[in-house]
Amino acid sequence: MAAKSKDLNKPTLTEALQKSEDGENVDTLTENYFAVSVLRDFILPDLLDKDTVELLYWAGKNLSRQLILDMESLPELFKKAGFGELRITKQTTASYTYTLTGPEVVQRFDTNNDDPEFSLETGIIAETVEKTIGAYCLGTYTVNSKAKSVSIKIQIDRN
Repeated sequence: MAAKSKDLNKPTLTEALQKSEDGENVDTLTENYFAVSVLRDFILPDLLDKDTVELLYWAGKNLSRQLILDMESLPELFKKAGFGELRITKQTTASYTYTLTGPEVVQRFDTNNDDPEFSLETGIIAETVEKTIGAYCLGTYTVNSKAKSVSIKIQIDRN
């Protein structure tokens, strides 16, 4: 397998999500939402088959590490990346619960016959919370097909 060369002039993902100097948003990720959706909702599940959920979860954790995120930046990242509107709905010493809604989420429900997977988003949140609080975290998600929303729970292991 050939080694991947790093293009030093190519912007990082973090830079792609930042605002340009004149204050306009650089929405390259959102503009490519259709391509990402096709890849994520159709091609990857065909290729990965039964391993799709687990691999996308770990890919989300890895993406979070590359983006160097903190918990406060998650809603903005999710909006700019075309994942939907993310808000924290419950916080305890043992867990955080987030809700993901918005037109992007509704579109994923409509495209996937009310059975979309959100393991990539769950992995991003789990790793970001883990890095922010310094404790091991595991994320799970539950879809609400009627409301077309997602509840993402991050369990914290402080041992």
